[in-house]
Amino acid sequence: MGGGGGEETKLPRVDFSGVDPAAPGTGRWAEVRAEVMDAVTTTGVFEAHYPQLTPELRASLFRDAIRPLFSLPVETKRRNTYGPGKPFHGYMGGLPGLDFYESLAIVDGLKPALVHAFADLMWPSAANDTFCELVNGATKRLGDLEGMVRRMILEGLGVVNHHEKMSESTWHLFRMTEYKAPNSEEKVTGYIAHQDTSMLTVVCQNEVNGNEMQTRDGEWVLVKPSPTSLIVNVGNVLRAWTNDRVHAPFHRIMVSGNDTRYTAILFSGPNFMIQAPDELVDENHPPRFRPHDNDDFIRFCVSEEGARHEDKLKAFCGI
Repeated sequence: MGGGGGEETKLPRVDFSGVDPAAPGTGRWAEVRAEVMDAVTTTGVFEAHYPQLTPELRASLFRDAIRPLFSLPVETKRRNTYGPGKPFHGYMGGLPGLDFYESLAIVDGLKPALVHAFADLMWPSAANDTFCELVNGATKRLGDLEGMVRRMILEGLGVVNHHEKMSESTWHLFRMTEYKAPNSEEKVTGYIAHQDTSMLTVVCQNEVNGNEMQTRDGEWVLVKPSPTSLIVNVGNVLRAWTNDRVHAPFHRIMVSGNDTRYTAILFSGPNFMIQAPDELVDENHPPRFRPHDNDDFIRFCVSEEGARHEDKLKAFCGI
């Protein structure tokens, strides 16, 4: 992957004002879909202006829910586990070379009962209404946006007939992350360069930047969303399922300065075999990837063999 030092750039910006997730095709839907398709087939990432997640809700989420979570003792945070077979599903901290990174996650984080169960695990003897209210409010809006974007991509590729079945077999992971301030102007690695193993990823951050995306020509550029924006990027699941019609960008977190960076991220994942539909395979688009299970792919990504490859999807199941 090319060098470069996080030059600032403007990502494609898509305005979702007035686009109703419950009413596909109405209002500005078609216009916004065209912008989404342009972004996901070129950069694979865009800034979504999304006033439905208000700056007030975002500020409260970080101040009153996520920040207190990270002040808990490590042994408490380690209760957030889904077993050794699912290493990316729960608490991550103390990782080699990632001294500034710590995160927790809720599997099926769009379901209020599971958010409540997570809160009870972290604060067994406390009333957790504020935490649950803020997380449920934020994940509902992140989930609405993820569903809209996914539907627009399927519409744009002419395969919207698969949307309902795909949605029924989609689950969501809600991950909350702290990147500690290094208290130095020199940038340090918050998280290493990678492509996501999701379908789509929706990132909400506090006011501290650090998310760097790699352009198609190998340059690293700093992403600076506005206070009313979220970052949406394509993961390798959708790249494989669409037969490489959309781009899954490499990205990394680089932090500097004296302010701690917090993020709230919604990942969508598949409970189905990943295989491009027949409509997306033809003479001009021969099959690019073998059908595969995403959990097997994730295990490959964290294996010694997977670590040797930059494009892990191609190494795992490329044709």
